[in-house]
Amino acid sequence: MKSDLFSTQWDSFLYNYHLYYRNLDETGKKRFSKRASSILNNLVIIGKEGLQVTEEIKILVVANLVQLTFGLKNYWLYGYEYIYLYPEAFSLPNQTDSVAGSTYQQKIIALSWRNFAIDHLKANDGHNISLSQYAIALVQTVLNGKRYHPQFGSYLDTWFEIINKEIGLKTNKDGIRGLEATTENLIPTFAKCVELFFEKPAFFKKELPTSYAHFCLLLNQDPLNISENYAYQWQKLNKATLLSPLPKTIPIHYKYKDWHWLYNTPFFGIFFTPIILYHLTENLLVRTEHILIVMFLVGSVLALTFHKPLKQIYLFKNFGFLWLTAVLGFGPILVNGLLTINQIHGYAFSSTYSKHSIASFYLKEINNNPKELQQIVFNLSDDFLIDFPKARTFEIISQTPTNKLTFFNEIGYEIRHGLIGIPIVTKRELF
Repeated sequence: MKSDLFSTQWDSFLYNYHLYYRNLDETGKKRFSKRASSILNNLVIIGKEGLQVTEEIKILVVANLVQLTFGLKNYWLYGYEYIYLYPEAFSLPNQTDSVAGSTYQQKIIALSWRNFAIDHLKANDGHNISLSQYAIALVQTVLNGKRYHPQFGSYLDTWFEIINKEIGLKTNKDGIRGLEATTENLIPTFAKCVELFFEKPAFFKKELPTSYAHFCLLLNQDPLNISENYAYQWQKLNKATLLSPLPKTIPIHYKYKDWHWLYNTPFFGIFFTPIILYHLTENLLVRTEHILIVMFLVGSVLALTFHKPLKQIYLFKNFGFLWLTAVLGFGPILVNGLLTINQIHGYAFSSTYSKHSIASFYLKEINNNPKELQQIVFNLSDDFLIDFPKARTFEIISQTPTNKLTFFNEIGYEIRHGLIGIPIVTKRELF
């Protein structure tokens, strides 16, 4: 369903039955509807044990997920494809006790519709089974390491340290007994805080002001900022009384990422280096083996230079892996890029022109077919450009040489320094 159609069809329903949506302005409602429509089109909600799942039920179930991730750019729970709805509390395999909700490590979130409905009607008691299970799934997407909102994943551990510190320093813990019991584990702590954050935000802020402010940063929204679509405002929340000041931005790290695009650079270096060098060496007056040595040295220097900062953001924690990636990927890519830039322009003031007598030649066959003359390579009497055969090679010429003494006598070369100073052949002609 398109978001515009979704908004038209379900605006009044959400306004009447979803308080979070009701407090949004028109811009916020359109954004909310667009996300809800997108999730509905890609998430399968399945009724279990005979439960008939209506469109209204689907809308409410998805709306709570949109609420949780409303401040995040990546608002999907990546890796979760199904929501199972049971009529009542249900039992899990190999367990006897019934539960109102359960979140698997991936693919499935299971909820009791009865508990969902009760929690939805009691919107201010600090208990909401769907928000709790969605919160668990949100953290699990980070732990799974595939795809998640980078700022959220990068700040999750920092926030957990902050709330543990604040709870530990709090003398009167009567109001947060349920929360205090979870602080040994990140996931239940985060899930409980999500319930308080959306259902009792004023209480959360009063009892744990520092944790609340940093939770607003973590989810990039503030439930108490009703007048501005729950927008997170750094200046408003960063009070002097906070135990830990709010950072203006979240430094990104990749602690939980199981792969990063930088790890693919050796493929590009190995695959594209021969192709690029093949085309460049026709005019570039640098020996190929020297280029390869420079690539090796540049890669080694890059590995030594960037090992510490990359390790700090949890990339290339193993130096050997970084060095190999730099030598096979970063170094070749950087050197190839510089050589390509060098070819763009040759400075006229550096131009030198010279003619050189032809001593001999030989035919270079392509595809081992002697009947198809493709290239002719000249040798010069003064051994000029002896190390650069491609600069002495000419493509298909109209006259087939029969006598080295009566064929072309000379080759004229113009050589200039390229854009970064490396000499290149800018002109060559036969006489």
